Amino acid sequence: MTIMTSNVYGAIAVNTKYRKNGVLRKVATTPMTKAEWVVSKVCYQIFVSFMSMTALLVVAVLVFGIGVHINAFVVLVVVTASMTFSGLGMIVARFVKDEEAAESAGGAITFPMMFLSGVFFPLEFMPAFLQTVGKAMPLYYVVEGLRDAMVDVDLEGALINGGGVFVLGAVIIAIGSVVSAWTDE
Repeated sequence: MTIMTSNVYGAIAVNTKYRKNGVLRKVATTPMTKAEWVVSKVCYQIFVSFMSMTALLVVAVLVFGIGVHINAFVVLVVVTASMTFSGLGMIVARFVKDEEAAESAGGAITFPMMFLSGVFFPLEFMPAFLQTVGKAMPLYYVVEGLRDAMVDVDLEGALINGGGVFVLGAVIIAIGSVVSAWTDE
């Protein structure tokens, strides 16, 4: 959940602020392409996600004594989730004009995913139609991938979920590169 919210809100807020302050217009005068810009912002968000996740895990282990299994599959899921959600934030940021609307847009994206993707309680507790909606959201596969990698140590499940999120993230970043605009129209 933290990965999703920090990446979606971060991408929306930063891009909205950059557009307002004219940073994007200045970047447009450089040889940097929109795709390079989007990928650089995604890489930054991945770094922020790792710092955030590290802080949470340190507190979980030291304060609450929770045992976690960190492996390459956890890294795979975190990287692909960061990619996906920061790309999603960049797409939304394209259509949000001011900073106040950015928060609302972020909430409109993240809140349904938080409650319908199995973060707080299993999808099996929900009616069938909400289970279908939940399984259509990328956060469901992130949650399942992290659960597989860290709790169940089902590395095949983590690889499948992480791979699915990677493919979705690549598509979302490609869309973000296409719809990104350097200036207001």
